[in-house]
Amino acid sequence: MKLEKLQSPKLSWNADSVPLSEQFDDFYYSTDGAVDESSYVFIEHNQLANRFEQACLLSESSAQSVFRIAETGFGTGLNFLLTLQLWFQKAHKNSALHFISFEKFPLCIADLQKAHQIYPQLTEFSNELCQHYPLLLPGWHDVWLFDKRVRLTLWFGDVLAGLPELDASAGSKVDAWFLDGFTPAKNPDMWQPSLYQQMARLSHEHTTFATFTSAGEVRRGLQKAGFAVEKASGWGKKREMCFGSLGQVRRHSSKAPWFNRPDPMAIGTAIVIGAGLAGASVAYQLAKAGWQVTVLEADSQVAQHASGNLAGTIHPLITADWNLRSQWYLQGFEASLRLLLPWLATNEIQGNLAGLVQLAVTEVGEKRVQEALTRVGLPNEFAYWMAQAECAVKAGTNVSAAGLYFPQGGWVNPPSIVTRCLQHPNIQLELNQTVSSFQRADSQWQVQTQSAVFKSDCLVVATGALNTELNQQLGLPIRPVKGQVSHLLPEQQSAPLKCGVMHEGYSVTLDNGMAVTGATFEAPDMSQTLSTDSHQANLDITQTAMPDWVKSEAGALQGRVAFRPTTPDHLPIIGPVADPAWMTESYLSQSHTHAVYRYPSQQYQAGLFVSNGHGPRGLMSVFLAAESIVADLHGQPLLQPNALYHASHPARFAIRSWRSGQVAQD
Repeated sequence: MKLEKLQSPKLSWNADSVPLSEQFDDFYYSTDGAVDESSYVFIEHNQLANRFEQACLLSESSAQSVFRIAETGFGTGLNFLLTLQLWFQKAHKNSALHFISFEKFPLCIADLQKAHQIYPQLTEFSNELCQHYPLLLPGWHDVWLFDKRVRLTLWFGDVLAGLPELDASAGSKVDAWFLDGFTPAKNPDMWQPSLYQQMARLSHEHTTFATFTSAGEVRRGLQKAGFAVEKASGWGKKREMCFGSLGQVRRHSSKAPWFNRPDPMAIGTAIVIGAGLAGASVAYQLAKAGWQVTVLEADSQVAQHASGNLAGTIHPLITADWNLRSQWYLQGFEASLRLLLPWLATNEIQGNLAGLVQLAVTEVGEKRVQEALTRVGLPNEFAYWMAQAECAVKAGTNVSAAGLYFPQGGWVNPPSIVTRCLQHPNIQLELNQTVSSFQRADSQWQVQTQSAVFKSDCLVVATGALNTELNQQLGLPIRPVKGQVSHLLPEQQSAPLKCGVMHEGYSVTLDNGMAVTGATFEAPDMSQTLSTDSHQANLDITQTAMPDWVKSEAGALQGRVAFRPTTPDHLPIIGPVADPAWMTESYLSQSHTHAVYRYPSQQYQAGLFVSNGHGPRGLMSVFLAAESIVADLHGQPLLQPNALYHASHPARFAIRSWRSGQVAQD
């Protein structure tokens, strides 16, 4: 999924503080009364007041009801704020709002605030939006507002590139469309047949739409896609507008049926195998969603493998072209901050996410960063370049290179996160339970350990790198890579580091004064013994980056060995596990050249999921993985664009091999 660098809108403002787009030579909304126009066109003609009331009545007698709106131009966010205002006038505690909007030229927070200041009745909603407004980076951003009762999904980029990335499964359909954006005469690139086709794909039989324009090409495009179109008097100086509903639901074939989502399940019981970061985070999200969760851990304590390190860093992945991995880990980074920042604020976990320095200690690394700054356009709130002297001030010690500073990056203590996740009252932890096998019988999963059989409706396998037998049974190409970190006592440091520092490894001084530095990459070495040579390798990369910081010889250091679960494409393996026999019969043994619509939808082993392969960036992936698994279980909308969901799907390796004409691997 290739994304284009964002362009800032060129604005001018009239005397009434209404913004004018100089790119499109058009005002963002009517100068005759923006609030009244938006309410008349989008809210009234989508019948939102009545429909919100119906949603609230439904919520009183059932599980949470979600109303979903999609908009084709976020602009100043005025339509969103007015929708929020109406929603909270009608809202029931079990109802939720999901608002999806696309914006090719997103405004900065200052311009949003300026545009909102003339609407004091919307101040509460404006403040909430501006407080959580995402970074101005291309692609998908999720913003959760008002204690997660409202989800705002913003796509920064071309709407025609963003719409195909929306999931069209039953629980993700749009209830109402706001066809906003600049007039078709001035913005013809948006008002294309593909827009209306995507609208139809994402709509259900009761979906409505409204738009300020009544241009003939818009009406005809909507009608051709299956929408019934009506006209009404326009607002202000506009003579007519149009509105309507999906009159004809048509079948839309998936372009990747092998990655179609599983059928949702009713909330029940779940087993999670593994009590590291991956297992604990998914257990926590399941428990929060109402599942009764049993966590099976082979060791006598939790977080005994890669999740047991004293510190791990959290920061986005910067690439020169903002490739798929960068996009994936931006999603993961945002999900990590959503969960961890509140816990840090209340001292429930250990760490500091108030900044991190990434030193450009190699020529290749510096070139990549400089290209990203130019080609991607990293906003300062996300990352900015600092001279060598500035990096030294941030780090608290002399450094050998300039680098990037991540204001929201930092470090956390993984064991404290595991402990916090497993404290949920819906979680039962079973230690010393080595899983020997699992199978589905009588509509439940039966998990055999050396001492007991555990049963559940859902099973999530999150065993990390070393359980080769289970990984092979699930068809997971997990490769364990040894990593040794070195521990420095306070007296073995010239001074405590003021923030986490990335170099060819990473270095962090903990709150108690001890420091962690490393880590080695030692494949295929499977020895679990601490090595002086590995300590020396850690010291070498650390001293290259920070020549005055370490005051110790390698032989005097303590440390820790762990094994990272890595994958061939350096992305984690997350989601539902396909039925291997069915997949072989329906895909892998068939010609790979048929038209996509001829292949059936993927079939899964009901209730079986995996979260593994998180590698060295697990702190930027396990929390998104947990949220994604729960969304799949409940049939909720994806937390990622389709391309990123597919990129970490458990079936991707077999499907790629088959689609490329190679023999699929067992």
